[in-house]
Amino acid sequence: MKQFRLSIAVLLSVWGLAGMGGAKADNGSGANGVKVEKSESKKVRVYTQPGAPVEVSIIDTEGNVLYRGLVSSRKQGATTFNLASLPDGQYYLTAGNNAWWMSQGLTIRGNALNVDERNLQQVAQPTLTAYEKNKIEVNLPAINLDKANVTIYDAQNTAVFADSFDGQVRRFDLSSLPDGSYTFVVGPEQKTFTARVDVRH
Repeated sequence: MKQFRLSIAVLLSVWGLAGMGGAKADNGSGANGVKVEKSESKKVRVYTQPGAPVEVSIIDTEGNVLYRGLVSSRKQGATTFNLASLPDGQYYLTAGNNAWWMSQGLTIRGNALNVDERNLQQVAQPTLTAYEKNKIEVNLPAINLDKANVTIYDAQNTAVFADSFDGQVRRFDLSSLPDGSYTFVVGPEQKTFTARVDVRH
C-alpha cells in the first residue's frame, strides 16, 4: 500500500572522494548507523553500517552540490573526505537513503574544520495510520527540522491539499474527497517521502 521514493537535488558539480579510513575520532553525530566525525585538520569521516548504500552529498550554503556519491561497505567502515581545497565557510554533509535523511553542518575556518553537533538535522520515513475511516494520521520522526511540507495528490497527480507540517504528528480528514488513490508527499525540501492511501466511502 505504501510506496516511497527519494527526491534528490540536481547535481551541479562533482567533487572527488578521498578514500577509505579506519581510525575513530572523538567527536561527531549519528543517524541510522551513519556517523560524521572530524578526522584531521580539514578532513571528515563518514562511518556507515554494513548493508544498503548511503547517498552522501557535500553542499555549500548557495545550494551547489560539490560532491554526490554512494558510500557502502560490507563491514562497518569509514569514508574520508578531504575538504582542503574548499575556502572558509559553512558547508553541509548530507546522507540518506529511501528511509531517512540527515544533514550535518560543517564549518571551515583557516586550516580547521568543525563538525557542530548542534547543526544536525534528521528526518525518517513517516508512518501513515488510519485512525478512523478515511482519516489518516501522519507521524514524521525528525530532529531539528526547520520546516517540512505535506502535499496530497489525486490519481491524476493534481494537488488537492498543500500545507506546512508543524510538529511531528498531523491528522488529515480525507472524507470529503472522492473515492480513489491519493499520494502523500511529506518532508523538507531536501528530502521527501511518498506514500499512497485509498479513500473508499
